[in-house]
Amino acid sequence: MNNKPLRLQNHDQELLFTFLHQVYIKVIDTRVEETESITSELIDQQLIQEIKDLPSNIRLEFGKSLRDIKCILPDSVNKRHHEIYVSYVAPQKLVISSVALPHSILQDREYKSVEEIFTAFRTYIDSLENYLTELESIDRHFTVMEPVNPTFKDDYRRIALDERTWLHIEVTQYGLATNIHLIAQSEMWQDKLHKGLMRWDHDKGIVENVMDIFDVSDMSQVGKHMAEESKPLTEEEVTCGICFCAELVDTPGVPQPLCQNPNCGVSFHKFCLYQWLVACEGGRPPAFGVANGNCPTCLHPIACSEKDS
Repeated sequence: MNNKPLRLQNHDQELLFTFLHQVYIKVIDTRVEETESITSELIDQQLIQEIKDLPSNIRLEFGKSLRDIKCILPDSVNKRHHEIYVSYVAPQKLVISSVALPHSILQDREYKSVEEIFTAFRTYIDSLENYLTELESIDRHFTVMEPVNPTFKDDYRRIALDERTWLHIEVTQYGLATNIHLIAQSEMWQDKLHKGLMRWDHDKGIVENVMDIFDVSDMSQVGKHMAEESKPLTEEEVTCGICFCAELVDTPGVPQPLCQNPNCGVSFHKFCLYQWLVACEGGRPPAFGVANGNCPTCLHPIACSEKDS
């Protein structure tokens, strides 16, 4: 095998140089064309011009790329600012990626321009005025336990009544309260709530109705107010969170803290808890004699054996 380097004549060298030069130019041109094509699709000139012409009270911010746009839209009633996250897909094709408002068909549509998005969502936001006002009032007057960081996207609130009891309230898009119930088993609170719901005044706001139900003018005083009305348990008494019966601690079959959630603190008879979990599953005996479900008080996962009950 001949390993000697190939020697080319001057004429051959010129031909080879010309050929390689043409190949190089062709590759470079192709890359430039591809780059220009991709760049033109990142964001079109029409959208850029539209952004420049937007009113001064509407702000736009770009994310990590030009395709990610955050539109900050003020409502026409109050001084709220709503953030609408938009993804640029193609010229005259924008989609909503996220918005802190109740889900609507507006979030599933495609839009041709930013102005079209603003027009649709401004009308939608204006229709939610009562909903937004009620949620703001709840957040301002009550101690909200859940959601942890409440937004207008969350259509419910869980309000602290005391260390163990929460009041669950859902708000419709018309600003009306629905599905009001306790997250706990408290006979005292339940009695107050049942009687109060019977005289719910739809001409009043949610906050005012809740305060009327519990006979207080300041919700921050509810826990103290109720504690004074109720008879405190002695150190030797424990109440079952299901049947509300109290027995001495050293008596067999007494309520025990069966929930593994350290923030729950509610005790149950094992018999009561087992029957509760079976009933929640439709009343059929569980396999292997172990009933699984959620804690009646805090909804934390919990289990109870038939033998233990």
